[in-house]
Amino acid sequence: MIACTRADTVFEDLPVMLHAVLFYFGAMKEVDVQIRRAQGVEDYQRVVELEKQVWGYTDYADLAAVPILMIANRFGGAVLVAEEPSGRMIGFSMANLGSTPGNEEKKLFWWSHMTAVVDDYRNKGLGLQLKLRQREEALASGIDEIHWTFDPLQRLNAHFNLHKLGVIVRSYEENVYGFSSSTLHRGLPTDRFVAEWRLKADRVKASDEKSVRIEIPENINELRRTDVAAAKAWQDRVRAACQRYFREGYVITDFVEGAYLLSLTSAP
Repeated sequence: MIACTRADTVFEDLPVMLHAVLFYFGAMKEVDVQIRRAQGVEDYQRVVELEKQVWGYTDYADLAAVPILMIANRFGGAVLVAEEPSGRMIGFSMANLGSTPGNEEKKLFWWSHMTAVVDDYRNKGLGLQLKLRQREEALASGIDEIHWTFDPLQRLNAHFNLHKLGVIVRSYEENVYGFSSSTLHRGLPTDRFVAEWRLKADRVKASDEKSVRIEIPENINELRRTDVAAAKAWQDRVRAACQRYFREGYVITDFVEGAYLLSLTSAP
C-alpha cells in the first residue's frame, strides 16, 4: 500500500487550483471590491436590506433574517459580503452546512441559499468573485461540494452556473419556495434546478452520443410581464422534458446558445 501524503494531495489538486486562480484574478480586473466574511449584526442587517433591494421582497417570510444569517455564518457555513472602497455593500452570498439525506454514509456539503449583486454591478464579474471566494472558504473548511437552486428559465443564470462555473444538474424540483412576494417571480411557481458544484472534480463533459438539447425562452422576465400564460406554458414544457430525461439518467452538463445540453454520464 502506498500512503498518500499531504504533498501528493496538493499536487493532485494543482490543475483545479490553477483554474480557479485564473478565474478569480480575471474577475478581479472587472471591479475594485473587498469580499470578506460578515462580522456581526450590522453586517447581517445590511444583507437583509440588500435582499429586499435585489429581489423586491415585501413579505418578511421570504427573507433570510438576521438570526438565520448569523447561524449560517457561525456554525459550519459562511456569509460573505462584497463592499466598495467606500464601505457600501454591493453583494453577498450565504451558505449553510448540509448533509446528504438517507441511510447511506453522510456527505457534508454547503447549501448556497442566496447570492445577490446590486443592479449597477451586474455583468461586471462580481457574482463570479463571490462564488470563487465561496469556493475558497468551503475548501478551507473541508467542504468539496456546494449545491444551490436556480430558475431553469433564466438564461443568464444558466450560462453562469453551467458554462462558467461548470456545475451539473440532475434534479428538477417543483415550486420549491412556494409563491413569493418577489416581482422577479411574478405569478409562476418557483420551480428550480439543483446545481451541484464539485470543487475538486474535473468538469463533466457532454457526450455527443444520445445527447439532448432543451431550449428555454429568450427573456422569461419580459414574457412573464407581458404574457403570464405563455410563460407558464414554457415552464410546463421545460419541467416535463427535464423530469423525463432525469428519470432516464441524463445529466445537464452545459448551456449553449439558449439550450441546455443533456447527456448520459457516469457522474456519481
